[in-house]
Amino acid sequence: MDQQDRSTTTYTITSPAVGTIEVSGDAVMHFTEALWGFPDRTAYALLPAARQGLWWLLSVDEPQTTFVLADPFVGHSEYSIDLGGSRLIELQIVDPTDALALVLVALPMTPSETVTGNFRAPIVFNISKGLAQQVVNRDEQYSLREPMDLAAYP
Repeated sequence: MDQQDRSTTTYTITSPAVGTIEVSGDAVMHFTEALWGFPDRTAYALLPAARQGLWWLLSVDEPQTTFVLADPFVGHSEYSIDLGGSRLIELQIVDPTDALALVLVALPMTPSETVTGNFRAPIVFNISKGLAQQVVNRDEQYSLREPMDLAAYP
């Protein structure tokens, strides 16, 4: 889908997380490879949440599939991502300002558990092209369950 088609397309999504909303095609990201564990879902709306640095990722085809994403650099200013050249090519990232990296957030089941983020395998978006891919960070110092403090997100 080219940029012109993306900007004129709208989607109606009904999700338990956000209710029924109209989403511009510009907000829909197409994964070059399906997210692990969700092989039939490759189109997701990426929407900012109420707190700065947090995002909703809603499956366009199956809106019950909803994720919370977070800016990994909030509270982890030393975080870095080493993608390698092939990922940049697959995501068609030429201008670094088109790239957005977010981590999947695991919310605790009980108050005694900790919120964690998957800093080892962030999702990288090419916002201008509407492309996305979950990538394994080549920098091995980060874990799949890195503790996070959601209070750091205003």
